[in-house]
Amino acid sequence: MIKIGLLGFGTVGSGVYEIITTNENFKKSMKDKVMISKILVRDKNKDRNIKFPQNILTENADDILNDPEIDIVVAVMGGINPSYQYIIKAFENGKHVVTANKAVVSKYYDTFLTTAKKNNRAFLFEASVGGGIPVIKPLKQSVKINDVDKIKGILNGTTNFILTKMTEESYSFEDALKLAQELGYAEADPTDDIQGYDIARKLSILSNIAFKSTTSVENIKCRGISDISKCDIEKFDELGKKVKLVGSAIKIEDEYSASVEPLLVDKNSTLGTVNDAFNIVSVSGNTVGELQFFGQGAGKNPTANAVVCDIIDVINGEYENFDNDNKKVIDSAGAKLFEGSYYLRITPENKQQIPNLIDFLLNKALKFKICEQDENLIIITEAIRADKMENLVELLNTEHKNYCYARFDDNKILA
Repeated sequence: MIKIGLLGFGTVGSGVYEIITTNENFKKSMKDKVMISKILVRDKNKDRNIKFPQNILTENADDILNDPEIDIVVAVMGGINPSYQYIIKAFENGKHVVTANKAVVSKYYDTFLTTAKKNNRAFLFEASVGGGIPVIKPLKQSVKINDVDKIKGILNGTTNFILTKMTEESYSFEDALKLAQELGYAEADPTDDIQGYDIARKLSILSNIAFKSTTSVENIKCRGISDISKCDIEKFDELGKKVKLVGSAIKIEDEYSASVEPLLVDKNSTLGTVNDAFNIVSVSGNTVGELQFFGQGAGKNPTANAVVCDIIDVINGEYENFDNDNKKVIDSAGAKLFEGSYYLRITPENKQQIPNLIDFLLNKALKFKICEQDENLIIITEAIRADKMENLVELLNTEHKNYCYARFDDNKILA
């Protein structure tokens, strides 16, 4: 008998419970019986649209963490604390840990690996990146024989859904966000999604594995999608482009850059055809070339599926904790390895300011083509290094708050 303790019984937790208790394929694949013996919840009396024995609920985490009969702890509650304390205690009490919590994994990645290794327990977190897309396990295998130099992808279903609605159905940002919230794609507070922080956490986890390094989320430059207007979407369409919020990480020798930013991609490109809540991740290695992973990036069933696959690997002993010994610590990522032309739209308080804006940009020795200079100033710049563009926008931001800029995805990388 394999006993599991579930920390959290929300969307993902209930999905995990349903697969383990009702999925016949799962039951047939297990040599031993598997049961969820305890579930940690905030309120045992809350109405839940799922059938389960009431006596397995607890409001005390120690009922799971201190139970010697529980073999695997599945952490599917959100946030940093108390998730961190629960996971550490689970390891110290001799339990394997499976989690979908990207926030806590990205922040305490090395600590969890070290503690799991010290206690000879498994630490698996496939569902923390890409929902139901299997990317963590293949990436761990790939880095054994590959020097990975690039990661790139659409890693947030909420923002991709919003941008799809804006592009395909002419929604405003505000209306697309409202619809995403109504459909359950976006939280009541959507900040982590629309500002790119959710993608940064996932990119940090992937970078840690791919580049055999320690990459802090705080070192990844984040820029979200809230500045993108209908006007911008229409202009992108005229240029034959779509906008996508993309996480990218590059390593060239000992230099590393990572960013989350809106990218302008060709309409018919791989990234350009990924719509709604779907995600895609590409990884490039010196032996295997480019690998792509595509699928549902969020949702109850895809994410729960990834969690249960990790549980199966633990039960079958088919796991290998990633070795974080002798890893390089990356103190600063920056963006200098990215380069490309930029779309820049500035909407001044009155159009009489536009000539002064043009002079400002010319005085910064920036070469550009003017696409529009009526109510808005819209330009396309020469190829410029990303960090220099950021510096230029910071100067611009002191006087003009209404603007949008996005890099053309022309794959230019400085060697």
